[in-house]
Amino acid sequence: MRIIKKIFFVLFLLMSLSYLYIVVSPKIIKGFYPFGIKTAIVLTGSMEPTLNIDDFVILRELKGRVNVNDIVSYKVEGSDVEVLHRVISVDKNVVITKGDANNKEDEPIDVKQVTGVYAKKIRHLGKIIKFFSKPLGISFAITLFLFILLYPTD
Repeated sequence: MRIIKKIFFVLFLLMSLSYLYIVVSPKIIKGFYPFGIKTAIVLTGSMEPTLNIDDFVILRELKGRVNVNDIVSYKVEGSDVEVLHRVISVDKNVVITKGDANNKEDEPIDVKQVTGVYAKKIRHLGKIIKFFSKPLGISFAITLFLFILLYPTD
């Protein structure tokens, strides 16, 4: 039973660190890419079928040029909202994007508004992260951790 407690303790610690990195750090440190990546959860169906609601996406920092067909995240001018859409044209510093499921292209943006380039997705992981970001999920994780930690080993 001691080995199981140690395994659960390590898993809980890893979950806690992952939570801080994935959920908390983007809200505190905007524009910072620890290890050259940042993460997001897809909130709308505008990129379906490529990216679905609740997909967890990994974005890499933009280094170099934006290319047609790249999926990029960009800040909407004058707000904190970020959009994740496909680049359909680039003309000097002006980028035009469009969601794969949308009929209409987005308003042109400046290349400086691009905050990241899509690298990878993990399907449905966003659902789990959303659950553990809410009070019920946090309470569940802490209760499970305490139960395992305090459960008698004899």
